[in-house]
Amino acid sequence: MDLNSWNTFWLLCFGLLAILIVVGNTLTIWIFLKQKQRKRTSFLLISLSFADLLVGLLTIPLLIALYEAFSVTVSMVFRCVDVFTALASIYTLGVISLERMFVVAWPYRHRTLKLRAYICAIATPWIMATIITVLVFTLNSVRGLLIFCPAAPLIVMCLAYYVIWKKQRSSMGNQNQSREARLAKTLFLITGASILTWLPFQILNIVVHFGVTENILYSTLTILLVRVLQFSNSLVNVIIYPFRIPGFRKTLRQMLRCHQRFNDRAPTPAVSRSVVLPANSNQEIAL
Repeated sequence: MDLNSWNTFWLLCFGLLAILIVVGNTLTIWIFLKQKQRKRTSFLLISLSFADLLVGLLTIPLLIALYEAFSVTVSMVFRCVDVFTALASIYTLGVISLERMFVVAWPYRHRTLKLRAYICAIATPWIMATIITVLVFTLNSVRGLLIFCPAAPLIVMCLAYYVIWKKQRSSMGNQNQSREARLAKTLFLITGASILTWLPFQILNIVVHFGVTENILYSTLTILLVRVLQFSNSLVNVIIYPFRIPGFRKTLRQMLRCHQRFNDRAPTPAVSRSVVLPANSNQEIAL
């Protein structure tokens, strides 16, 4: 099988990835909504999961449609959705890192925050992603800014987690601080894994934008592998949450137990004695 061109293998690979992203993030959102002691931070995590959910629902199916039957319209829609969902996810990660820094560094001020502050925190990444996407695809003069847009939340995340690390070292005995720091570590792991899976695509975009690859032939295999890594970013939180967040793990176990009890109580259908017999290389996709 030639992996250097679009074929059934890549169709199944991206299709399975889309299914895992949709199922995993839908389950994640449901678990956070089902928790009895729901913290305000959960709403930020739900927003992140929703951004990742859109990748499985829209971005990957559009990519498959683009490779299966190339169309200029589908290409434009795919690029817009791809940029929008990617920016919404990474800017939400930036906001989450700031919220964790605020909790660990200034816990008393954090407790006085109104729900309105969290609504603004949730809405800001989506508004920024919408504005940047519209500007990039309507004004050619600012298209190059797309290469540097993700740098801002990346810098914010590095600074926020550095402050958390410094603050945690100075308050080792505080139990509440330790609990908040543990959640900060979990979100740091998610952020780090997201950057690792998303970084190859960003590097490829940069070298293509600056013409570094003019004399270098990069294959379709390279593009598809980078895309698989990029979209795998939307599975990171689904994998890490059950191992790092006790409340998430507890709710998941309760859901599984309820499902098992329901199956155990379900009546066994009677077996009928009667037996009924039955009657007689695609076009290269630009980055």
